[in-house]
Amino acid sequence: MMKNQKNTSLYAFTLVIWLTMIGCDKGPYLTPITQEGKNTFSCKVNGKVWVPKGRGDIFVIIKPIYAGFPRNHVTDSLGVSIDTYAANGEEIHIFLRTLEIGKHKLFKDTYPQYISFNPENYGLYRGAENVEYITSSSQTGYVFLTHADTLSGIIAGTFEFTVADSNGNKISISDGRFDVNRKTL
Repeated sequence: MMKNQKNTSLYAFTLVIWLTMIGCDKGPYLTPITQEGKNTFSCKVNGKVWVPKGRGDIFVIIKPIYAGFPRNHVTDSLGVSIDTYAANGEEIHIFLRTLEIGKHKLFKDTYPQYISFNPENYGLYRGAENVEYITSSSQTGYVFLTHADTLSGIIAGTFEFTVADSNGNKISISDGRFDVNRKTL
């Protein structure tokens, strides 16, 4: 009889541990680094995993990711633009002046694409309180573009940067990765 009680206790203990592990939500997780146009984007914002989920209300639905190859009318060249949105109002934007594969530094003062006709490369974070943080000559980083194909629509790469608001408050964006297909977004 003692042996049956030990087995029952062991089974009950194992069941409790298993149920506890299943019930713990440890997500969200960083998306895998790929180059297949899977329409994924993730990073860490001040060490916490951030994955865009989109947002909306009765009148407007904003998808999680928008991406494209904007034409710079000043230089007559194509660049890369990726805009991402979370349900709580947070946004992350990446802009590159070129489609060239490789490492692109984000280290110059600039204005975002929607303000400037000829912006420099930048990373931008807009918080839920609508405060804008952007890379600059003092808050830098990079985007490593691994794939940019206007025919297939695929844009992929990795990134990390630090941004600051107009008061000097900083936010760290790290472990970033994106793999989007502008034709299937």
